[in-house]
Amino acid sequence: MRIKSLIKRTFSVLLAGVIAVSVFAACGENEDKKSDSISAKEMLLNVFDNSFDTNSLFGIFSGKADKASKSNAVIEFKKGITDALGAEVKPLSMTYDTKLKRNKAGTDISVAYDGKDLVSLNGVYDNDAKTVYIKVPELSDAYLSASSKDLNVLKEDIISKGMGVSGIENFKIPDLKKLTEFKAVDYEDILNDYINAAADKLPKSSNEEKFEGAIESVEYKYILKTYSITEDNIKKLVESLFDKLKNDDKIKEYAVDILGSAYDITDENYATKIDEAKDILLKELDLKSGNVEIGLIYNGDNIVGIKYGDIVFLSVDRNDAYAISIGGKGINYSFTAVKDGEKLDIECEVTVNSLNENANDFSLTEKINDYEVVDKENGLSNGSTEVEAVFGDKKIKIVGTDKAEKSKLNTEMDVSVNDVEYAAISVTSEITNASDITIPKGTVYTLDQIEKYQSSMKLDRLLANFKTVLGKDLTAAFSKLSESFLASKMGGADTETSEDDEGAIMLEDYYNDDGTFNYDKLKDALGEEEYKAFMSQINIEDLEIDADDIEL
Repeated sequence: MRIKSLIKRTFSVLLAGVIAVSVFAACGENEDKKSDSISAKEMLLNVFDNSFDTNSLFGIFSGKADKASKSNAVIEFKKGITDALGAEVKPLSMTYDTKLKRNKAGTDISVAYDGKDLVSLNGVYDNDAKTVYIKVPELSDAYLSASSKDLNVLKEDIISKGMGVSGIENFKIPDLKKLTEFKAVDYEDILNDYINAAADKLPKSSNEEKFEGAIESVEYKYILKTYSITEDNIKKLVESLFDKLKNDDKIKEYAVDILGSAYDITDENYATKIDEAKDILLKELDLKSGNVEIGLIYNGDNIVGIKYGDIVFLSVDRNDAYAISIGGKGINYSFTAVKDGEKLDIECEVTVNSLNENANDFSLTEKINDYEVVDKENGLSNGSTEVEAVFGDKKIKIVGTDKAEKSKLNTEMDVSVNDVEYAAISVTSEITNASDITIPKGTVYTLDQIEKYQSSMKLDRLLANFKTVLGKDLTAAFSKLSESFLASKMGGADTETSEDDEGAIMLEDYYNDDGTFNYDKLKDALGEEEYKAFMSQINIEDLEIDADDIEL
């Protein structure tokens, strides 16, 4: 398993943008790429492909995974957090031992506060049975499991109860095995093939002119050709491309293997599915306003960009640098990667200028300097990164470094808001050997046995331990925050007593000794109708946290 460094996580965001618009990358070799050394873009594509190899999480889909890692993370809370809570917050530490072995993945996670055990988790995923098992020992001695069959039962239950979850009736789990064999260069070659096939169907250009400039420090000198396209031209182009799709064995292979289970695509019905999609698109085409002008940007014979109105997509692919940009009314995106020997300096910037005077502008800048892979077998790298996001009057900044050696990685990261320090995070990780992963034994409850699982839960024990470990001051601070949240849901967060508050319900009076809120006591005090009115104003979805947002 590859250790998730700060830079790798940043790369996952940056490369998503690079790959998404790489359709405009030059086909084959061009005059700017005469060196025999690996190019900047090839270095990027290698990083992307490493994310899908057999020793990453995707390896379990092919049954060939064989890696493990042990990591320890420590979070130190700074002034921004302690001021917000009104209490001192001690360091939070987290250890995790993760294994990928053939077709299974397993992880053991434990969390401690100020050196005292807080909570732990054991998880196993079996790709053969498409089943995940989760156990929180402090909460229950039993495992809770969920399989693809369980998810389908849950889906049918949601539909039958009319809960209105959009799109869930069509939800299926795709087969991801083929992704372990997928290479970014294959994606690029396929898209370039279709871009050029489309260009061949265009009429003769009505105008040609120089198109020069720079994406950050990466300069370009290209030619812009303008085409006047009729509805008939577009329909012929669509028919040609869909006919090419229908007879493309490579696309058919990816469609069936990767998307087949999710969209009911088979070898037998692939051609029919393509024809159906073509017919739907052709019916939607209607150029009532007349001809459409579109510009294609060329580097020699290679298409490297497109211009439509104020919107410009462009790529620059040289041996020493790779850059892409998307520009248009209200939004601009740029990405550059410049080589320095075996290292890369990377910068990505997104700016969104709101067209609504009541909304805030937004900008995001990400920089990675001196990126260098030092352990190629395990994909570990050195480098520094800086991320800055500005939204209205808020500026969030993350600064970090990765330092790697054989099989080991150390990551340091500092987080601040409006130049006030909020947290300092350090992570040490080491690649180890993966031992066999066993399916959990003992008591296992499936999703349709959730009530039995709930009856096995020792929630009071877990909450009591939280209160003991966190201490009185921090527990009180969290209770106060909870009270403020509930009060705000009732129409105001001001809890100071006034003449108008005489006889009012004070929420702090309804907490149990273990810090939990006593809803039954509140119900008795308010009465049935007022209690229902109170609870109807609380949106439980506001309490949801996305695990991806707190990944270390």
